[in-house]
Amino acid sequence: MTKSKVYFVNTEQMVMWAGFTPDSLIDRLERLWNHEDVNLNDWIKPGDRVVIKTHFGAINQTRHLRPMYIRKIVDLVRKVGGIPWVAECVGLGFDVENPEANFFTGPGYISLAAQHGFTPGSMNAPVIFLDGVWGTDSFIAPNENGKHLKKTAVAMGLRAADKVLVVAHFKGHDGTGFGGALKQLGIGCVTKQGKGEAHFGGNENIYVKHPENCTACGKCIEVCPPGCLSLEDGKIILDSDHCIACVHCFGVCNADKPDLEKRVFRLKRQVKADEQVERMMDNAAGVVKSLGSEQIRYINIAVDITSHCDCVPAGGHLLVPDQGIFYSKDPVAIDQACRDLVAKAKGLSGSPAETGIHVGPLDNGIHIKADPSALKPGNEKLGIFSAFIEPDLRSKIVEIQLSAAEALEIGSRSYKLKDITKESESA
Repeated sequence: MTKSKVYFVNTEQMVMWAGFTPDSLIDRLERLWNHEDVNLNDWIKPGDRVVIKTHFGAINQTRHLRPMYIRKIVDLVRKVGGIPWVAECVGLGFDVENPEANFFTGPGYISLAAQHGFTPGSMNAPVIFLDGVWGTDSFIAPNENGKHLKKTAVAMGLRAADKVLVVAHFKGHDGTGFGGALKQLGIGCVTKQGKGEAHFGGNENIYVKHPENCTACGKCIEVCPPGCLSLEDGKIILDSDHCIACVHCFGVCNADKPDLEKRVFRLKRQVKADEQVERMMDNAAGVVKSLGSEQIRYINIAVDITSHCDCVPAGGHLLVPDQGIFYSKDPVAIDQACRDLVAKAKGLSGSPAETGIHVGPLDNGIHIKADPSALKPGNEKLGIFSAFIEPDLRSKIVEIQLSAAEALEIGSRSYKLKDITKESESA
């Protein structure tokens, strides 16, 4: 089997003094881009509409990708005549506490993106949301080989792109073990329907458990994108056939009902982390199939690597030192390479390996104990501190994600890694 090629620039010995060649990670990103074995300049043709798909970070998130990385990519796209769009999709759920700065609606996420430095002015490109105001603008792509999902709700805006450059912040993730190129495809490039199918099991798993507790306030009806909720005799009725599992109703109704057992809307079953990850990979396969693998390229920026996703409203202590910037045509190979280097690295003092991790209220939240073995080079760093994964799956979840992706033929876990840092320096 031919190994997929992954190229990267590392973070070692970066200096910038008068009289020296500029050598920041931004400079190395440009040299990676221009390297003869990468040469994205030939892949992008003059006039191509190039979607640069990334993540802007949740409110108060401090470890998300810095805007300067994306701006550099915008400049490189423009340099070869491409038309860059800096793009994201709306997040799953609905926030009643921060209606003007959240990632649950297009307008809210635009405001949040601006707070984090992603604006048309700072990017020198449009900042767009591929799935619209509600995060529901989709085209349904067939995915007959999916293990759980036989169709994928792909963000509609991707159809307008000639090329898609997936720029992922590689780091841990509380629910999937790690997030990189594959998660950008399987969650980041689908609408709320696709996200709901992955995380919550789709519309067939949403139901009205306690209609007797409905107060007929109508809040859920106001924010239901497909209009599948109605009131009859003062109680809420759900049209399951038209539900898209966006869980907006959970967000507005649950705000008034903190007791889980009394909430009106519930899941029929909890979808375990391994199944969620498999469903996410089904989505990823559907996205790649619908767009065409030759139209997509991948850049993973492995810096500020914590155990958290960028959708968490906090930063968190770093697991390992920054690893660099990676490029590949293969999303499985690039994520596997990043994972392997993170495992190989020595864990940092003050990381969850020493301190453990706690999520939620101090009295009844989720606590994961410290694991000093994660400090050792060669030992797993990802997944074991993922709070929303069942304890028996934390050590397995990284393998589950990568093996599921390879089984769906999204890419190969077998790769050849080439460090071109010094090579590109002298080119």
